[in-house]
Amino acid sequence: MKQDQEGGTQLTMNKEVLLRPPRKVTIVESIVGQFVQQIQEGKLNPGDKLPSERQLIDMLGVSRSSVREALQGLMVMGLIEIRPGQGAFVTNGRVFPNVDSPTLSDHLQREMRLQLIEARRTLACPIARLAAERATPEGIARLYQHLEDYKHDPFGHLNKRHSVSPHTAFHLCLAEMSGNQFFVAVVEHLLRAVPITLRSREEVALDDQGVRTVTADEVAMHRAIVEAVERRDGDAAFRAMDDHLDYERRLVLQIFPEDNSSSIEEAE
Repeated sequence: MKQDQEGGTQLTMNKEVLLRPPRKVTIVESIVGQFVQQIQEGKLNPGDKLPSERQLIDMLGVSRSSVREALQGLMVMGLIEIRPGQGAFVTNGRVFPNVDSPTLSDHLQREMRLQLIEARRTLACPIARLAAERATPEGIARLYQHLEDYKHDPFGHLNKRHSVSPHTAFHLCLAEMSGNQFFVAVVEHLLRAVPITLRSREEVALDDQGVRTVTADEVAMHRAIVEAVERRDGDAAFRAMDDHLDYERRLVLQIFPEDNSSSIEEAE
């Protein structure tokens, strides 16, 4: 191993993989982010073997538990696979992150959910605006029907009766109303990652009144989206969708409170 000019450590292999000691956010998130960057930049390719746990501990100056949690997160994200007795290897393809995996710590579940909401927010708000600007009577009628279905099953308990959940059908309908089929494909891909367990956690974490409040809020926000689309008011539809996803973000922060026990400054 050798030091680079920025204080990182290089592992001598067939190809050099540069990893630097974590700086901010959390230890685990920083480790995961560095590996994601190495893969995105082509410095790690499918089939490449990652350094061992012991090597990563020495390279990064962190605890074994942090290394293991980071590797577990990368595996759930579909970026690596763990081969018993052999080690961790970069996968040959992309598997959509399973943010519902029970093997993920609460911290990683929280971070992945927040990233998912960020991705949805970037896409869904402009889609809502386009849906309003290009709305047809038939599309509005379908959207109202999906809203009614959602009102009767906001927590997804009746999913087995539908090929897709009322929530998914509602947002797919908006994407279809935008008139852009690429949006439909991307939204469908993103919605497959929307965690069903978040609703389960809501029901566990909140009392009966809290559950009723969240349900009423969610239905009201989806109704605001529909009404803005019906008025062909693109700006209002954009704002209503943004309000909805900001509410989802705050819900994640409430149900998965931040754990400051693994801050970067902590000497592990």
